[in-house]
Amino acid sequence: MKIGILGPEGTFSETAAVLWLKVRRGGSSEHAELNYYETIVDVAESIVRKEVDYGIVPIENSLEGSVGETLDLLSSENDEGGMRIVGEILVPIKICLLAKQTSGKFDQNASQSFARIRKVVSHPHALAQCKQFIRERLKVRGVEVKSVESTAVAAKMAMEDETVAALASEEAAKRYNLKILAEDVQCGALPHDPASPVRAYKESVTRFVVLSSSLSDIETSPTGRDKTSLLLYLKDRPGALYEVLGEFAQRGINLTKIESRPSKRALGDYMFHIDCEGHLEEEVIKDVLDGVKRKVAMLKVLGSYPKAR
Repeated sequence: MKIGILGPEGTFSETAAVLWLKVRRGGSSEHAELNYYETIVDVAESIVRKEVDYGIVPIENSLEGSVGETLDLLSSENDEGGMRIVGEILVPIKICLLAKQTSGKFDQNASQSFARIRKVVSHPHALAQCKQFIRERLKVRGVEVKSVESTAVAAKMAMEDETVAALASEEAAKRYNLKILAEDVQCGALPHDPASPVRAYKESVTRFVVLSSSLSDIETSPTGRDKTSLLLYLKDRPGALYEVLGEFAQRGINLTKIESRPSKRALGDYMFHIDCEGHLEEEVIKDVLDGVKRKVAMLKVLGSYPKAR
């Protein structure tokens, strides 16, 4: 089995893949090969080209919301060459400020290392999660902020230049022999300093989805604890969204997510991504989809899959 993820080694996507494999294997010795790609689009294209069996990509974060690039990949109205969701993983995100090692000791000369930083780099979503820290501790010092393809790419850049710092994981620090200057910076934490004020902790969790080709024969059976993802295009009339949501409410089906994305047809024209509890093979889900179909211009099932624990 081959899995496509954002690379290089040390990304949160790699962490998600490892966690998903542990759940999937359930103690078995199933072998998996991780293939690394530069962007989310590259991961999706690797699935279409059948280079990999699955792709694992981030879709939303508890602090910064949805990953638009992933939602847009799933917004195709046609099944041919499209993506299907077959699983999900929740990964706690703890972002560290990393810089090149100048000493073997963990925190020795941390303040000097911090002072050398002229540029901080990371994935756009990581930068967004750390905006308070960046604003209060870096931009005031004139530090340049730059987005790159992944947190691991950022770590590699920091490894090569002592004036560059990366916002990445503790695992990336180990992989690229970097010093941790500050931990949990997604909640505005300050560098290691006993005198630093205590911040209220903001938990950051990223939801990753496991994708396969919509043309593949991979199926997920009901587990009793499932989720179904849908893509809707509404009819242009007053109350259209209200009527659709009523179909779920009347049947007591809980919605775990609803989000609009531009249809790219015209300004103000949107498609809707909806996640609901239940599996496509359950009668109540079949029934609600029949009701929804009568009220929308287009309905596409993006997948039914076990909810992440």
